[in-house]
Amino acid sequence: MSFMTPHHDGSGITLVFAGRLDTVASQELKLPLRAELDRQPTNLSCNFQDVTYIGSAVLRLIFEAARELQRRNGIFRVTHCPAEIRRVLSLTGMDHLVDGGDAPCFTHETKEGTLRIFLNGRMDAVRVAEIRPAIRKLFASHRGAIRFDIAAVPYAASAFVHLCVDGSKTAQANGGTFGLEKVGPEPAHVFRIAGLQSLILSSL
Repeated sequence: MSFMTPHHDGSGITLVFAGRLDTVASQELKLPLRAELDRQPTNLSCNFQDVTYIGSAVLRLIFEAARELQRRNGIFRVTHCPAEIRRVLSLTGMDHLVDGGDAPCFTHETKEGTLRIFLNGRMDAVRVAEIRPAIRKLFASHRGAIRFDIAAVPYAASAFVHLCVDGSKTAQANGGTFGLEKVGPEPAHVFRIAGLQSLILSSL
């Protein structure tokens, strides 16, 4: 049985999934999904209409694909999602990927002792005020290195700079380090003006 069938339409790709997407399926999906991502689509849709089950290994593949499209400023969405599959996505905090859901301003993961926060969109004063409480809660609950991945951030206001300073102070107080990854030209300029270019670990 084929777990995934790709359909190409110009620069967009629709992946039609089917069956029980468990750990075995994840092994079979890894290379074909990677091949589709390597086509550099500007938008990628995952049709889950015929999916009867989705496990954590496949959810991880979907999350990584969504994050890669986000970094390229592309569009990623899940369509035709059965209620049970939507419930699983909701429980794992991935329901924003379902067509019609609101894209979050940030997502995060903790891996090998590093808290990595993936930010999305313009980090102006209003947006920063909205996410600051949740971000600070993540800071407070983590002991170790903190990284902001801002590949999908085209603009950074001074309020965002202050949030990064908070992150740096919190990380140092807890014996860790703070840094910005995949920084675009405009945000990088803001941090250089603020004399905080040392926070930039990597650029786009």
